[in-house]
Amino acid sequence: MNMTEERSAEAIIVCGVPASGKTTFAQDLARELHWTILDLDTVTNPLFEHIGGEFLVDVPTAQPAVRATVNDIRYTCLFDTTRENLALGNSVVVVAPFTSERTFPAAWARLLERLGIPDSLVHLAWMDTPPGEVVRRMRLRGAARDLDKVKNPERFLSPEVTQPPAIGHIRIDGLLSPSEQIDRFMADFAVREAVR
Repeated sequence: MNMTEERSAEAIIVCGVPASGKTTFAQDLARELHWTILDLDTVTNPLFEHIGGEFLVDVPTAQPAVRATVNDIRYTCLFDTTRENLALGNSVVVVAPFTSERTFPAAWARLLERLGIPDSLVHLAWMDTPPGEVVRRMRLRGAARDLDKVKNPERFLSPEVTQPPAIGHIRIDGLLSPSEQIDRFMADFAVREAVR
């Protein structure tokens, strides 16, 4: 693709459980595409930690919350920043668990509406990493936010959280090397772009 040609801003939503490898993949992908990267943790964690926030398990829900939780506010920050970049013509790679959005088509539809670009310009990439490997990676990184999850991985990695997305997506094999992940994703993404 000629980098100077006019093109509509697009979004690739990279989702998966914590420690699945989605941030590393998203950083490599953003570098490959020359797109902006927006990571939920980078955008919100410093403030969240400063106010004493706890890192809770992201439990999928079909309906929007009646009263916003801290996690809802974190996602609002991410969505607003994403929408602002897209409105300026910047294509983005957006990273977060997106548990509800990948599980329930209605939640995915709300995400699409919030981004403000045509649905065909928003793509979902799901990092599929086996639960045992996720727990192993959490133990290795030793982050405070992972301690409760490592103690009770069955709650954190329940079948409803680890199942494949209920909407169209490109699967990323979490056990492949970063370069293999990018190569396979780019091949699948090129096919989807050609069909669009």
